[in-house]
Amino acid sequence: MNKYKYFLVVIFLMMWHVAFCQKKNNAARNQQPPVDLKAGIKMFAKSYGDSIVLRWGPTADWAWSTLNVTGYTIERIDLSEANNPRKEIITPQPLKPMTLEQMKAKFGPNNKYAAIAAQCLYGKNFSTNLRKGQPGQVDKANVWNSRFAYSLQVADYDGNVAKAQGLGFTDRNVKRNGLYIYKIYPAQKPTQGKIDTANILVENDGSGTTRSKPAMTEAIARDRVAELHWNRFQAEQYSGYFIERSDDGIHFKVLNEVPYFSSRPDSSMIQNDTTKRKIFELLQLQQVFVDSLPANYKKYSYRIQGINAYAEMSNYSDTLSAMGTDLTPPAAPIVSNPKYINGRKIQLKWKKPLLEKDFKGYIVTRAHLVNGPYTALHQGFLDPKSTDFTDTAAFPHGQNYYVVLAVDTAGNSAPSIPAMGLVPDHTPPAIPTGLKGFIDKKGLVHLSWKPNTEEDLKGYKVYFANSNAHVYSQITIAPDTDTTFTDSITLKTLTKTIWYKIVAVDENNNHSGYSQPVELKKPDIVPPVPPLALKVYVDTSGVQIDWIQSSSEDAVSYIVFRKENKSDWTPVMRVKHDPTKQTFHFTDHNLTAFHEYQYCAETIDDDSLHSGKSTSISAEVKTVPDLPALNTLRVNYNTKTKQAQLTWSFSTNGDYFYVIYKAADNDPLSRYQSVSKGLTQFADNIDPQKTRQVRYAIQVLFKDKRGRTKVSEPVSVKTTAQ
Repeated sequence: MNKYKYFLVVIFLMMWHVAFCQKKNNAARNQQPPVDLKAGIKMFAKSYGDSIVLRWGPTADWAWSTLNVTGYTIERIDLSEANNPRKEIITPQPLKPMTLEQMKAKFGPNNKYAAIAAQCLYGKNFSTNLRKGQPGQVDKANVWNSRFAYSLQVADYDGNVAKAQGLGFTDRNVKRNGLYIYKIYPAQKPTQGKIDTANILVENDGSGTTRSKPAMTEAIARDRVAELHWNRFQAEQYSGYFIERSDDGIHFKVLNEVPYFSSRPDSSMIQNDTTKRKIFELLQLQQVFVDSLPANYKKYSYRIQGINAYAEMSNYSDTLSAMGTDLTPPAAPIVSNPKYINGRKIQLKWKKPLLEKDFKGYIVTRAHLVNGPYTALHQGFLDPKSTDFTDTAAFPHGQNYYVVLAVDTAGNSAPSIPAMGLVPDHTPPAIPTGLKGFIDKKGLVHLSWKPNTEEDLKGYKVYFANSNAHVYSQITIAPDTDTTFTDSITLKTLTKTIWYKIVAVDENNNHSGYSQPVELKKPDIVPPVPPLALKVYVDTSGVQIDWIQSSSEDAVSYIVFRKENKSDWTPVMRVKHDPTKQTFHFTDHNLTAFHEYQYCAETIDDDSLHSGKSTSISAEVKTVPDLPALNTLRVNYNTKTKQAQLTWSFSTNGDYFYVIYKAADNDPLSRYQSVSKGLTQFADNIDPQKTRQVRYAIQVLFKDKRGRTKVSEPVSVKTTAQ
């Protein structure tokens, strides 16, 4: 077995060719498979007229391990005679892999595929990098899976190796154009797990003698590299390919010792990476082979040859040609800081430590912006030994960015890092004019102004203040070239206007003076404060209310509302706001006695916004206006009886009575005596010694809702007393 150890190198070279066959398992393969595991056998066949070749392989590594012990049984059903099918087992002894000694004797030490198969079946040092513990069990499982994959792969590359592993059989006991069914299954029932039987129907028409050829898609040439593409889905399914190259189109040389096959890519490679996505999409459909070319600018021809699962070589594909080109640019120059000389002159200097053999010269370019576009400043190429250049027409305003290109004879170029030069500029731009704007109901401020005409204008800065007397604050983060600006403000503030100014800035950060400010009135969305009832007076003439005026500065008028019981509010008076006063007065005469009324008021501002209604107040007139006074009262004094005789006349329906008022000398009138309805006279005793003069008045009081009359004018009477 020592002679086979060097073939381990070949095994590892093949790992990426057979990745598509590998399936990771998490159970160590030194244990028997669980009973619930299932696998099958995949079988295919090819007819040659005089024989039929069968090839097969298990679908899982544990099944491969089991079948290597139990062996395979092949059963054939001959359907050549439709009415007389014949079934027989054509492998009296189970097909099993050869022993290691048998393989050594049959193949010798130089058959690399046999060496790999022997290592997969019987090798003890297939991998020496196993971890310990539970991770080691996983490593063992992966190693066993690799043995399984490699054994299937080399079986495709050598028919005798396939038969030596128990994975191939040639049936020569067949008739041409005969029809056969082949079945293959485990020679013994597995103790654990289940392995399904494989079936295939074959017509022995000799079609297997036909050879197809693969077709290449394209050959892409790069710098000392050729990339070959061909479709994964060919007319015949191939297990691998041999790639050949020729430098004269006649004599070809094989580039790979073992069959080449690139597996399909893992879909995880395309996550969040558009570049990998393009590679993934290519490898999904195409086989890709990259060859290093011995030289550029030389034509090379390529052809490929496929090998199928029967270890048969296809015909050669048509040839494709590729010629590498020099795509390697020269080393980039290192530019020092540009130096301003005078006027519009700026001098550049650079270094290029390495002058390649194919180096052609320099091109000096300039741009206004660091990202370009850059324009060449001279015709042709500067001498390869040049180290400086003077720009005599530099931009007078703003930055001058310079990039020096190093160019080789193949046209490859390498740019230097951009270097910036400035022509000094201390002249500020003109003050912007025409600033105007408005504020919409959403609080968006729309500003616009006339554009400046300076070539080096960088943009404008916008400033604001709540008062022209305040310090203006900058809104914009950096200069903006637009001549319009939209600002967002809150409208729920105490200030009614906002002020804006703008400043122009050039590329050298010279600032103009402030523009003329513009004052913009904010749309009023805040309703005014309602008035507040201060005092309420109720008398026979009606209801009087004093209201404290609104505290809102923009109040212009008030509306007083009245309602009775459950009726709606009705406006009864509109009053103009007087900023010189604190209150306004309201009187309501048009009332019905003994009815309850409610009153409230609203404020209206100069934007016609209405406040909410004020807190309502209630009032009720519980009396009626006094009726006209009696003017029939007469008074006489009888000196004999020392009595004042009062008479009057009054007649009306209803229930009422009289009240006599009296005042002696200069005393005020006061209620003195009540007199019933039916009487029209009254006698009052007066001592002339004590009272010289008496005044009387009369009033009628009704016992219903008519109320009362006014008190009559006093009537005076003198006594005889001196």
